[in-house]
Amino acid sequence: MFKYKVSLLLLVTIVCLVIVQLQSLRADVVLTAGQNYQFLPFLKDSPDPPPVQMKLIVADLPTDTISEITNAGDERVFVIQREGLIRILQPDGSLLPTPFLDIRHLVTIQNWEQGLLGLAFHPNYPDTPYFYVSYTEKFFNNVRIARFSVSNDPNIAIPAPTHMLSIPKTELLSLVHNGGDLNFGPDGYLYITVGDGGPDPNFGSGEVPDPANNGQRTDVLLGKILRIDVDNKPGSLPADCGGFTTYKIPPDNPLVDGPGGACDEIWMTGLRNPWRLSFDLYTGDMFFGDVGEWEREELNYVPAGSAGGQNFGWRCWEGTFNHAIPHPEIAPGCLPMAAYEFPILEYEHDDGCSIVGGFVYHGQEFFRLRGYYLFGDFCSSKLWTLYRDGDGQWVKTPAGSAGFHISTFGESADGTIYVGQWIPFGPVNLYKVVVP
Repeated sequence: MFKYKVSLLLLVTIVCLVIVQLQSLRADVVLTAGQNYQFLPFLKDSPDPPPVQMKLIVADLPTDTISEITNAGDERVFVIQREGLIRILQPDGSLLPTPFLDIRHLVTIQNWEQGLLGLAFHPNYPDTPYFYVSYTEKFFNNVRIARFSVSNDPNIAIPAPTHMLSIPKTELLSLVHNGGDLNFGPDGYLYITVGDGGPDPNFGSGEVPDPANNGQRTDVLLGKILRIDVDNKPGSLPADCGGFTTYKIPPDNPLVDGPGGACDEIWMTGLRNPWRLSFDLYTGDMFFGDVGEWEREELNYVPAGSAGGQNFGWRCWEGTFNHAIPHPEIAPGCLPMAAYEFPILEYEHDDGCSIVGGFVYHGQEFFRLRGYYLFGDFCSSKLWTLYRDGDGQWVKTPAGSAGFHISTFGESADGTIYVGQWIPFGPVNLYKVVVP
C-alpha cells in the first residue's frame, strides 16, 4: 500500500512540474509559422475556451474614443485619444498627466470615425527613436501617415512630423472608412490599413457600395493594406502613390510596376474598412477585422510568410454575400469567385454590426486563455475567442460581453490585452482583459 502511495505522489509531482514548466513559457519562444501552438496541444484542441471579463484600469479619460492601445517594447502602455493625444499608462496602473504627444492642431474629428487612429513604434525602438502615427488631416479628409521622434525624455515626444504618406479621398465629402491601423510585421516593414474612403454623403442602403470601386482599383491606396519600407533598405524601390519620398517600396510587393500603373505600396486589396490588424507574437500570422456594409462582418487571416496579393473581394463580395446579385451593374467589374480570398469567419448583423479585430493572447497571467484569438463587436459589445482545431478548422466560441461599446483592442509587451471604450461625448474607460 505504501509503495502505491509513493508512486501516486511521484506521478502527481511530475504532472505538477510539467504544468509549471508549461506556464513558465514566455513570449521569447519562437515558433515556425503555421505550428499553431503545438507546444500546447491540450489548449489547441480545447473545446471549452474560457469566458473573459473587463477589469477597469483607468476611468474617465476626457475623450469619446480610445482609438488605439499599443506598446514600445517596454513596460509602458500607450493609449490614444482620438482627438490627437497619446497618453502613457505606467506599470503601476497610473496615467502620466503630461501627454506623450499632442497633435490636436493637426487632426480633424468632424466625424467619430476620424481622428488620431494608429500608432506603431519602430521595431528597433528606442535605438531607432521613431514612431509612426496615422490621422485624418485638419481642413482635409485625407488620411496622413507621419513619423515622429522621442525627445531626451522618453515620456515626451517631439511634436514635429515628418510626413510619409497622404491618402486623399475619391469622394471628397466623405468623412468615414479611414482604417488607419499601423503595425510592423515580422519582416520589419510597416503595414497600414486603409478604408475604401466611404460613400458620398447621400449614400443609402439602396445605393451601390463603394461607388468609386476603390476596393478593387489598384491605382488608389483606398480599400487596401499597404506595406512600405521606412528604413530605405538596399534594394527597396522609390515611393509610388504616397506623395512623399520619405519611405520606399519593398521590392517583393506584389503589384510593383514602377511609376504609374498600380500603386506599388499595395500589399492586399478588396477591403471596406479594416479595423484593427494584429500579428501573432509567436507565429507571425496576420489577423484583421473588416467592417461590413449591411450584411456581414468578417475576420480575415493571412499566414506568416505570405507573398501578399490577396484580394478580399469588396465591393463585389461582403464576406460571402455577393453584391452583384442586388447590384447587377457592378458584375462586369467582378472577377470569378476563385480570384478572391474569403474570410475565415463571418457573422450577420443579429450578432453585431461592426467588428473590432483583436489579438492572440500570449500573456502570462491567464494560462487558460493563451493561444486564443480574442475579438469583439462595437455595436453589440459581444466578445468571442477563436482557435484552430486539430483538423485545421476555425472554431469561434462566445466569450461574454464587454458591457460597453468596444473601440479597440491593444496589447502590452508582456502579452496583456487591453480594451478601449467609445461613449458619445465621453468620458471613457480603459480596461484589461481578465479570466475570472
